[in-house]
Amino acid sequence: MRLTNPEPLSSSDARAAILSCHDELRGLVTETIHVVEGGARSERDVEPIRAQARELYLAFEAHMDFEERILAAALRDVIGWGAMLRAQVVEGHLKQRATIASAMSALEPENVPRAIVVENVRAVADELLHDLKSEELCLLNADLDAMTIDTGGG
Repeated sequence: MRLTNPEPLSSSDARAAILSCHDELRGLVTETIHVVEGGARSERDVEPIRAQARELYLAFEAHMDFEERILAAALRDVIGWGAMLRAQVVEGHLKQRATIASAMSALEPENVPRAIVVENVRAVADELLHDLKSEELCLLNADLDAMTIDTGGG
């Protein structure tokens, strides 16, 4: 079987792929909040909340890995400050990874009261949504830079 190399992504296609993933992650955050709210109102087992939170955290970890693989392509057309934007995203990922590692650890103890689990999952979900918004500001700035280049003639 012959392997072919796919064409490299354009900067705008790479940014669009990242933004599309962000939309999917927002949907997963929404699902997680619904599970958390349902669990917060009932006396059911806390395990469904833990399972949903784990799914969310693992999805964010996978997304960061994906994003870092295509980030150079996504910011390739940003003249002068692409490296700075990339550094901001990578720095944000370091913080997100630490947050997720801590959040995953907080899910493990069986004796943690449901209210604490709910509070922790909500706080992490809010923080992850904020991080998505921050990354999108970087990517939208990259889009504006690329549009300036495209409309500059040539």
